[in-house]
Amino acid sequence: MKRFPLLCGALLICAASLTLSACSSGLSHYSKSGGYGKAGLPAGQGGYRKTGKPYKIAGRTYYPLESAGGYDETGVASWYGRDFHGKLTANGERYDMHALSAAHKTLPLPTLVRVTNLENGRSMVVRVNDRGPFVKSRVIDLSYAAAKALGYDEKGTTRVRVQALDGRSTYTAPSGIAPLAPPPVEPAPASRRVANEPPVPGMYIQLGAFGQTSNADRLRSALATDYPSVRIQPFWSNQQRLYRVRIGPYADVRNIERTVLELGQKGYANAIVVIE
Repeated sequence: MKRFPLLCGALLICAASLTLSACSSGLSHYSKSGGYGKAGLPAGQGGYRKTGKPYKIAGRTYYPLESAGGYDETGVASWYGRDFHGKLTANGERYDMHALSAAHKTLPLPTLVRVTNLENGRSMVVRVNDRGPFVKSRVIDLSYAAAKALGYDEKGTTRVRVQALDGRSTYTAPSGIAPLAPPPVEPAPASRRVANEPPVPGMYIQLGAFGQTSNADRLRSALATDYPSVRIQPFWSNQQRLYRVRIGPYADVRNIERTVLELGQKGYANAIVVIE
């Protein structure tokens, strides 16, 4: 769905004043501070891969990129929600304001990108499946769930860094952490437990975080046959010992997206992508 400047501006004004309490109670997320929860990537049902021809909005011509490789841009992010919920996106999917998705003017559809809120340091992975925002200086339009997770849903806009996770260069490592080199073809099998070891830098699929090791191990056991790289990673959050169940690390974003969709079909709807 394409959003025009006047409509987008009106939406942002409304978004800043609305209190979506019925929605926000079921939303949560992953962030560097250790928060985890329910909002995940869109299922992608009905969607198709699309680059698209050049198009013109409000007198300006946009040229869709053939590849997302190397895309790294800083600018303003906005968000869109209820007015577009359930409507078709530019690549044929249904927009879900409660999923982690985004609109971008030129990236191929769909593309996974890492979005970092430069004002609070939170970051997450979202799926670009729509076109927009067509407002000067804005580089990406996130779903309500993504904006909520990144902490700017009430403010309306924020400054962000957007990094594409293309099929080969999975992500830009944080300062002081070397990227995976060379990346493995597939995640290697892991032991049942990872005790107090920091995660290897990379991309993971997280299925849950538990206060009891028995619950984490039960989920790990259910996944182990189909996903031999599943592991339990203990960590501390708010002075509480938690056990997160993750698959990975992944070196190829195409594999991680395929696995998330596969897990969704098996009933694991809360799978989220995590970058360490």
